[in-house]
Parts: sequence; C-alpha cells; structure tokens
Amino acid sequence: MLFDVPPARPADARITGVVNWAATSSDPPDLDVAHCSTHLTLPDVKVVKSFVTQEQDTATNPKAISGGNHTMFLAGNDSDAKKTTTALLESYGWTDILDLGDLVTARGMEMYAHIHAAISMTLSIANHFGIKITRR
Repeated sequence: MLFDVPPARPADARITGVVNWAATSSDPPDLDVAHCSTHLTLPDVKVVKSFVTQEQDTATNPKAISGGNHTMFLAGNDSDAKKTTTALLESYGWTDILDLGDLVTARGMEMYAHIHAAISMTLSIANHFGIKITRR
C-alpha cells in the first residue's frame, strides 16, 4: 500500500494507493519482496518496510504485549521516509525501533514470518507475543 503521512501528524496517515507487487516481482531473490519490487518498479517512490514482524493488534498497540517491551524493525533507502515511519511508529507507542538499514534487509523481515508462525504454534499463544532485541 502507498500512504500519505502528514509529517506533523503521522497518526493521520491514509492509504493513497496499492501496488500489485506480485506482478512486479524480479530477480535476484534477495530483492523478491513486496517493498523491493515496488522500489524497482517505481524508483522515485520512497519505500520503507516495517510492521511485517507484528500481528495487527500489536502493530498499532505495542503495549498489548508485555507493556510494549519488544522491538519493531524498519528498513529503507530514504532517511526522511524512515524518519516519517519512525514518527508513525512512535505515535502508536513503539519505543524500541531498530533500523536494519537498506531496503534489501527487508528480506530478513519477510523470513521472520516463518519463525513467528512456528513460535505461535509451538506455544499455542495465537500470535500474542513480541520479540525483544537486547543490546549491550
């Protein structure tokens, strides 16, 4: 989805369009994810990947799990777009936001979905958990 995010009020973001990323998929495999394909197809669009590592209920309400003590990831090639996305995340209550770097790292977030599902099934907790990255 494409969003219009007012810089002064990120919580007022609205959807302005949708990209059919499946039709734009391309090689190499590490770029074969929605946001990278969008970036290749629409090179002037500022693309940031985030939210994919959280369930819908915690993406906009991180405090629903462990009082919000878990980590949200983002990746992108435009620093201003990442600042806007960070402001949106903070408006939802995220305090631990880890910038993974360039958009190509979004592939790692996509792969996380598999371990997320395995943890959920193993613990029978219906996706009600978060991952916390601890740092030195």
